[in-house]
Amino acid sequence: MSPDSAPAVQEPDHGPDVAAAASPGLLALFLAFARMSLAGFGGVLVFARHAIVEQRRWMTADEFNESFALCQFLPGPNIVNLLMVFGSRLRGIAGGIAAFTGLLLPPTLIMTVLAIIYAPVRRRGGAAS
Repeated sequence: MSPDSAPAVQEPDHGPDVAAAASPGLLALFLAFARMSLAGFGGVLVFARHAIVEQRRWMTADEFNESFALCQFLPGPNIVNLLMVFGSRLRGIAGGIAAFTGLLLPPTLIMTVLAIIYAPVRRRGGAAS
């Protein structure tokens, strides 16, 4: 068999959209995961997969599944591990921090504001009883 007749190794087709959208900026990572955290209640893995794979095409389904499988072995919440791995793959440590902050900052701020609003109400209710 001559070198010209050797079968060519075919690379998997990720499509043009995946290649074009594979490098989001830090702000895009932060905002995408901030939206997810505000849309989900009790878990955002489904929202994360939809946004990363189908909507924004930052990863293929196989890449997402491989990353998530790795993250299940790491200690801590799977979605947090996934965001750190995903963000770090795209933008290094800063990308991981942007994704992590985007996921956790909005709900933390909301709960802090609600606690500040509730504290005076709780004090008044406790003093009357």
